[in-house]
Amino acid sequence: MCTAYELGKRGGSFPSKVKAHAMEKLLAVRGPRLIRPTQPAPVILPDGGLETMAWGFRRLIRGANGKVSMRTIVNSREDKLCGTVWKEAFENRRCLIPAAAFFEWGEVGGRKAPLRFECPDGGWLWIAGIWETDPERGRCFSMITTEPTSQIAPVHDRMPALLAEAGIDPFLAGSLDAFGPSAVPLEFAVTENFLRRDPDQRELF
Repeated sequence: MCTAYELGKRGGSFPSKVKAHAMEKLLAVRGPRLIRPTQPAPVILPDGGLETMAWGFRRLIRGANGKVSMRTIVNSREDKLCGTVWKEAFENRRCLIPAAAFFEWGEVGGRKAPLRFECPDGGWLWIAGIWETDPERGRCFSMITTEPTSQIAPVHDRMPALLAEAGIDPFLAGSLDAFGPSAVPLEFAVTENFLRRDPDQRELF
């Protein structure tokens, strides 16, 4: 499951849907910036504008011991989007999550290591997302995950629902409801600076 992605690009094309001021804000991000659960990050709304939201929906979860606690659920599985947690947001509040790259943990040389996935041409990744308003945290988003490609399957059984440009308008309009393994090309490499902490993270947007 993707629980980290990266922002910060100097180039790459934008979908026609994205407004000029949103492009400017994304290009102004000094990268690379690692985005982790609960942190603020930009999303693109159906009108093409940009808004900053926190990553993850908060839900009361009952543990194995019967104790109920508040937890943050960052990703929404495609096969559970019709369930009570996600259905209303999926039907009414969709968004795009822009990313320079995303990370999964895989085994390399006998040890677990973070793998950084990005477009071979250095372009932006556009991930299907949904959002809601939390009474305490304000607007929050969740990343939709789907079945993995053959490239990602050895690493994880899920991957972000990456959208090619042709699928962006239908998704935001509500007519694209299925994703499956993404046709967006990817390449990956082991990264050693994954855990670098940026002290200015809260000043991102």
